[in-house]
Amino acid sequence: MDKATLGSLYQPISPTELSIDKEVTEENRFGQGSDRLAWFWRGNHASQGQDDAWIDEFYRVNWLKAKARWNRWQEELRLVRHEMGWTINWFKYHQNEWERRGGQATRPGHQAYAYQQVLMWGRFVEEAEKNFNGCQFIL
Repeated sequence: MDKATLGSLYQPISPTELSIDKEVTEENRFGQGSDRLAWFWRGNHASQGQDDAWIDEFYRVNWLKAKARWNRWQEELRLVRHEMGWTINWFKYHQNEWERRGGQATRPGHQAYAYQQVLMWGRFVEEAEKNFNGCQFIL
């Protein structure tokens, strides 16, 4: 191949393209969706009609990694939605528990404290429902 052909096929390799794959060391790191393959992985420069099994396998593995990442995030989303519901239920449980304790209290100070707790846990319920609104949480 002549120099012009090589220059059109191959580009200079930058230091960022030589970094270690973070999927191995930090599989749940932020920003994986914007990862781009270096140019030398994207270009299949095999001759016309020549199969490049290695590059095909590379793309399959890369696709499987992306699919696994997608599945992990789908699972995480399901768990977070459940956790939102559990949080609201936990706050409601404490609100009801303090209502029960306030009803059983015989001293005015105990009743006042129980009432204060009922109000506090009720605010937690309201705030959580307001903040989780539209998140499709599961009760």
